[in-house]
Parts: sequence; structure tokens; C-alpha cells
Amino acid sequence: MDGGGRRLPNASAEGVAYVSIHQIRSDTDKWWDVGACRGLDSGIFYPDDDVEAQAAKSVCETCVVKQTCLDHALSFREKAGVWGGATERDRRRIIRQRRRKD
Repeated sequence: MDGGGRRLPNASAEGVAYVSIHQIRSDTDKWWDVGACRGLDSGIFYPDDDVEAQAAKSVCETCVVKQTCLDHALSFREKAGVWGGATERDRRRIIRQRRRKD
């Protein structure tokens, strides 16, 4: 736990230990409260091109709520920004691939 009583994710020996949305205490925490992006300048997550997007994607690579963030963006059809390590273009591709499978 951190000083505010929140449970923080632990890194495993293999790398990042991902946190399920159900492991976050709903009375005090939201998934975005434990994201690697918390406290960073949000501007890096709204890049102008794919080259600039790499900075945001590198933050997302070590994030314990990466999949939850991506799921949110896909569910709510976020149109802009990097969410869960995926740009707008990446998310459109994921949606197309899911539709083909169904």
C-alpha cells in the first residue's frame, strides 16, 4: 500500500504484474488512479503522429492497468489519444479484427 492506503501493484520476477479491475478497491481507487500515466503531462498521450505516440506507448508498456485502459477505450470508442498502448489507428484495427472473428 502507498501512504494513502491504496493498494499498489507489485512487479513480478518476470516483469510487470498486471492488476485486474476487480483487484482495485472500488471505495477508494479507480483503475486510472494506479495507471503509469498518473501525474504525467497528458499531452504526451495525444500525439500528432505515430513517432510522437512512441513516448506514450513506452509508458503504457509497463502499466499494470494497460489492458483495462485499452478495454475502456474500445468500449467507449475513444476517438483520440493513446489508451492502453494503442493509438486511434491501432484501436480501429483491433475493432475491425474483432468484427471479422464474430
